[in-house]
Amino acid sequence: MKSILLSVKPALLILVLFSFVTNLAVLVSPLFMMQVLDRVIPSGNLNTLFLLGILAFGALAINAVVEYFRDQTLSRIGTWVEGEGARFALSRPAQHRVDSFQAVDTLSHFLGGRGASTLLDAPWVILFLLALTLIHPAFLVVAIIAAAVFIGLNIASDLTEQRSRDAIALQRRAMAQTMRNFELIGPAAGSMGIGSHLGARYTQAHDRQLAVADQNAKVQNAFGSTSRAFRTLFQIGTLAVGAALVTHNQLTAGGMIGASIILAKTLGIIEGTIALRPALKDAKSAWIGLSSAPSTTGSPQIEVHDLSGALKAHNLTYPKAAGHLPRIDRISFYLEPGTCLAILGESGSGKTTLLNALSGIDPAPIGNCFLDETDVRTIDQTRQTDVIGYVPQNTVLTTGTIAENIARFSADIDDDQVIAAAKLAGVHGAISALPAAYNTDLGAEPFALSAGQQQRIAFARAIYERPKYLFLDEPNALLDHQSERALGDALVRLKAMGVTIIMTAHRMSIVQIADKVAVMELGRLIDFGDRKDILGKMTDGHRKFRVGVQDGALEDLCDYVARQFVRGGDDELRQRAIKVATELFNFAKGNGAQTADRSLHFAFKFIDDDTCTITLSEYRSTKLEAKIKKVRDASKDALPASELLTDDEISLAQVMQLSDSLQHKSDQGETALCARITHLPAPEARLQ
Repeated sequence: MKSILLSVKPALLILVLFSFVTNLAVLVSPLFMMQVLDRVIPSGNLNTLFLLGILAFGALAINAVVEYFRDQTLSRIGTWVEGEGARFALSRPAQHRVDSFQAVDTLSHFLGGRGASTLLDAPWVILFLLALTLIHPAFLVVAIIAAAVFIGLNIASDLTEQRSRDAIALQRRAMAQTMRNFELIGPAAGSMGIGSHLGARYTQAHDRQLAVADQNAKVQNAFGSTSRAFRTLFQIGTLAVGAALVTHNQLTAGGMIGASIILAKTLGIIEGTIALRPALKDAKSAWIGLSSAPSTTGSPQIEVHDLSGALKAHNLTYPKAAGHLPRIDRISFYLEPGTCLAILGESGSGKTTLLNALSGIDPAPIGNCFLDETDVRTIDQTRQTDVIGYVPQNTVLTTGTIAENIARFSADIDDDQVIAAAKLAGVHGAISALPAAYNTDLGAEPFALSAGQQQRIAFARAIYERPKYLFLDEPNALLDHQSERALGDALVRLKAMGVTIIMTAHRMSIVQIADKVAVMELGRLIDFGDRKDILGKMTDGHRKFRVGVQDGALEDLCDYVARQFVRGGDDELRQRAIKVATELFNFAKGNGAQTADRSLHFAFKFIDDDTCTITLSEYRSTKLEAKIKKVRDASKDALPASELLTDDEISLAQVMQLSDSLQHKSDQGETALCARITHLPAPEARLQ
């Protein structure tokens, strides 16, 4: 951008010359009046008047042409800077685009408007002061006093107005935050008095803003009236000084009128320049900001046509300021094409930072991420949109139709491609059920979609161009079980198509899709490898669930177990796991008091793709070993179990039959049963 701004400088030199001509033309009127009053009227020579009129008309005609070209040049400079600046702003990283657009808008309006022409006129005040001095030095003194008065009034006005602007800005920020809260809360704003309380807060901030604005208007109107009074006073004073000089034969009547006209023009430029200070300050800041912004041509952009899907992270480091621990620290690994990587870790461990660094959304300052041996930072941005899909944790759908959002607001929307992406994301049915289907305007109907549906539309948007790399930040965070399974099936299909998938995860169920797992802690990669190896070492590989023994608890438990299975083809294993969990619950429920404060703890864990365990634990002493022995002995008897066992013991027998093995522990007031289940036909349960 600096080179773009520097290219404006030659035109500015021409504009200075144009301004000299236009300001010199200001002297035509006072010179004409001086000649008419001092020569034509005393002599009565109309030929002289005619000649002076022709000269004045010619000078003004030339000035009109010069003024036209000056204004036209300024307008074109403003338009050119706005166009080139907009392209520059679009090429900047997303976090800097808004500021760049604002700077470009500020600078282009200043250059293309009255601000630049007023600034070009300012240096030529010296020309007018020199003319006043030549007429009589007394007029120079009047001009200096007038300028000092206007500068003093403007400084006082600015100091007063700045305090008011700060107070108004504070209230406007409070009002804007209240409106954002309304939008975030949505329909729930009407419940629990939230809407009325927010409305009262908005009204209070609005009233305070109006009070400050009203007080500021009174003060500024007073300054304005005072300034206008002084302007008139100085114009009268100029005539009074001129009249006194004429009376003492130190000045002609023409000189008096000419000095009055020149002084009026001088004061006009001075006032205009003083009033221009805020706009000039903003334009200067915009110029400096854009000039210092790094050029987008600094890093060569490579147009890559074919990427295999391989990904290599090398020494990725994202430091923090002031000696704090890095957001991510020296992370390196390699993924084969079509691999799915799950990044795990506690909140603040650096998962999202790593995901953004890998995807090129926010590249790490140190280290490299290679997409098929090409650094992600050097891939042409247009090509990045074709090969990289990204689903953020906080989904944002922009005002427009659903089809436009999925197609990324492309000028040429491919309807078939939009529908294919929606079907793959598992959201086609939900969209089709809307009255306007894909033409639903999300700006006019912001609550037409649930949070989960919006996230799936964001997923459809990410895969619209059939990327080779897909990055997802906690993609199942807002999904119900059915939607989560649809997401799992979509990811499996994408893997089969050779798409490399990297996702962060907090809910562990989606991790079963992954081939590799990376574990983050305080920005460091503390473990990396095959999913079954990593999860086998993690205590967090157990998904824990606490449930009471009251009505409805069993349904919650079954839903919890079902949610752990997100892959297609897991139906048989899922059904067996649900049955085992049901019988474990029935056994525990029948083997103790059904009080409100009693709770059961279930833990689910995948051992590998085809094997899982369900553990029931309860912190109380039971007669578990005696129950197990009774069930084992009953299994050897030919009599029906219903004649030998109680209901809870029958449930325990069912668990033993459905499981590959059943481990038990009863120690120090804790009772635990761990059932192991595999997808293969299970042998008769072994008691260990």
